Amino acid sequence: MTEKISLKDLEQGLFKDSIQDGILDIQIGLLLLMFVLPIYLSPALGDFWSSAIFLPFWFLVIFGFRAYRKKVIQPRIGTIKYGTYRKKRLMRLNIIIVIVNVIALILGVYSFFNNSALGGWAPQAMISIILLIGFSLAGYMMDTPRLYLYGVLISTAPVIGEYLYRNHGASHHGFPVTFGSLSVVLVAIGLIILTRLLRKFPLPPAESLL
Repeated sequence: MTEKISLKDLEQGLFKDSIQDGILDIQIGLLLLMFVLPIYLSPALGDFWSSAIFLPFWFLVIFGFRAYRKKVIQPRIGTIKYGTYRKKRLMRLNIIIVIVNVIALILGVYSFFNNSALGGWAPQAMISIILLIGFSLAGYMMDTPRLYLYGVLISTAPVIGEYLYRNHGASHHGFPVTFGSLSVVLVAIGLIILTRLLRKFPLPPAESLL
């Protein structure tokens, strides 16, 4: 008996395959630098502008990799035209990610300089909760289970960083160590996945990219 597959299930499967190129992992890794770089810009630009000036990096990462996917990856694996359902979910996801990153970044930078005002581990706990909620929503909206794992790992970074700050003298509440390390790991994972994909699906010699 032939099992019937709905168009929605088929689209969901194709969507999962289309984001297994490592770019999502690289994007997340680069965006984690938003919790590291503003720390070092703050002495020169102030707390507000050190955060605000870095926000456009989010859009650069999105549209830069979108162009790369269209120019380099799609000629190898083909393109998928999604329906209204998937487009709406992706649009909502983008809005959620922007909101979560802005809130978490503001809280993160604020905690560096006003930790005593909020008291104890409160700032780190708030950031962890926001990150966990954000990644959980992203994993659900994108039907991508590994985002739940990333959410758990990344949401522990503020708490571990605070522990390193209090007990081992790590600077800036440990954010450069924890978020910086996770950034390197995720970018490395993404590059490995991307490299394997490019090797698995090479372009014909006449169509090879310069």
